[in-house]
Amino acid sequence: MPYIPPILARREIASNRFMTFVEEDIRDPTGKPYTYYQLEARWDAVLVVPVLGDGRLVLERIYRHPYRRYFLEFPAGGIDTGEAPEAAAIRELEEETGYRAASTRVIGCYEAIPGMLRARVTVVLAENLVQTGTRSHEAMELIEIVEQTRAQAWLEAEREPSSSFLTSGLLWFDRQRA
Repeated sequence: MPYIPPILARREIASNRFMTFVEEDIRDPTGKPYTYYQLEARWDAVLVVPVLGDGRLVLERIYRHPYRRYFLEFPAGGIDTGEAPEAAAIRELEEETGYRAASTRVIGCYEAIPGMLRARVTVVLAENLVQTGTRSHEAMELIEIVEQTRAQAWLEAEREPSSSFLTSGLLWFDRQRA
């Protein structure tokens, strides 16, 4: 059986409404102490791949402050406690884009950055979209809605750097289509 280091001590260094910065004292396989630093998200996330009736994808050009720039991404957001990923996808999609999905299904799940961040992302395909005209997002969610073909989105994903929310969504979408 692979070695799983025991946690000798755990300290929450700082936290906010999104995440907690944690430091844990563990032992390596030789018994030597080691301090591990990680971020833990307050909730898991959903990544929504919305597909229009003509096959185009609904994307967002969204401002990401750590990079001081806009990225092209699929809509995404937190899954509330007790909320199913499909329900979170419907909610986030409408809040951010004004589209409501009549059908959804999970097409994938992954850990975002497993060595540094504890945060699971569930990828949900959203189809049979209807534009409601209703959007409600936070002040710093600076979003422009973009509708593109799969090929156009892949051209954007091949630019460097691209958002993992675009690339991951496209990969899971292509996988479910195969």
